[in-house]
Amino acid sequence: MLLEISGLGIVFYSPEVMADVAEGTDYFKEGFTTEEQVQAHIQRGTLVGFATGSPGRFILNFREGYPADDELAAFRYKQRLGLRCTGGVVYFRDLYDLLDWYPECPPERQLQLEDGIYHVTLCSNRPASGILGDNQEIEFYLNKLSQFPRLAKEGIPTLCPD
Repeated sequence: MLLEISGLGIVFYSPEVMADVAEGTDYFKEGFTTEEQVQAHIQRGTLVGFATGSPGRFILNFREGYPADDELAAFRYKQRLGLRCTGGVVYFRDLYDLLDWYPECPPERQLQLEDGIYHVTLCSNRPASGILGDNQEIEFYLNKLSQFPRLAKEGIPTLCPD
């Protein structure tokens, strides 16, 4: 999936999570600005977001399960999150879409996924150009679980901290 963003992060969620947010709402300001607001969503796996460290063009590659230890070791950037999928679909959006909310999400930014709870492992490296967001690939490993995973409870998830 190709995702071009002008913001500094990516959010993903099942559409039911945002169904009550009125079009035109600045949901970023209302519900996704502070560490406490972001963590409330992260700990429930509802509106899941992470900082990319840069705007740009990202290529999301989806995989099942967890990365093997040698695969994980090959990545400079890693992050673990949780996701609750409902309705069989997950939307992937620019964080800045929350500033002036509109519920529609193009089909090419939707992932069909079986309902359930997922432990999400994000893995990435700097692209060949050395510039974050320059056709940067992000591996999305999705491992289905029977209960929500324990996650870090502090901070705003950041995939590329430098």
